[in-house]
Amino acid sequence: MTALVIGTGGLARSIGEHFVSAGRSVATITADAVFDDRVTAGDALRSAVGDSVVELVVLAQLDPAGFATAPITAITEQQWDDTCERSLRRAFIALQQAHDLVADGTPIVLVLPNVGAVGVAGLVPLCTAVEGIRVMAKAVARRWGARSITVNTIGVELAAFMLGDTEDRSGTVPPVPVLGSPALPASSVVDDVVGLIEVFESPAGRAVTGAFLMADRGTVMLP
Repeated sequence: MTALVIGTGGLARSIGEHFVSAGRSVATITADAVFDDRVTAGDALRSAVGDSVVELVVLAQLDPAGFATAPITAITEQQWDDTCERSLRRAFIALQQAHDLVADGTPIVLVLPNVGAVGVAGLVPLCTAVEGIRVMAKAVARRWGARSITVNTIGVELAAFMLGDTEDRSGTVPPVPVLGSPALPASSVVDDVVGLIEVFESPAGRAVTGAFLMADRGTVMLP
């Protein structure tokens, strides 16, 4: 039984490392470009998993080009494609190919930054991509429920998504508006996310699909 983790950023890497340290078998895909083509993506997924049965899919994948700030009035069509559309297409292909790989009843969890809920003027392409992927996950959850496949999304702060639990964040994370201080004491974002993933994997969590949960210690409280 294998947990499949897809993504190149710090959080995806940290989640994979957490699973390994807990004794889980983990297959990782850290080359985003394989999801530019459905055939290449399918081959990469099957190669990573081998003969193992996939018990969980975690998708924490966004093109790093989207993390660069720019006013929307200065973005060209090519830049929009690079910073928004590419991430949407890759998420689409990743979900499409994962569907053909997993058995009925497999939980799929997407992890995304909370920029869509916050709204960041300089990150319009990224916000658009994140919200598009989040809604895509809901629509997929509606259809795949017939196979008892659950599809849920976890939102985290942008710095956490980009860097995981890395302490040094100086000069690497775009500025994001802060709506308030966290309601809960600080903790490891990886522990928080993995804890929610374990809920989705549990028998009780099998009743939840299409959900969007925020793992930011109560910073952004959505209605």
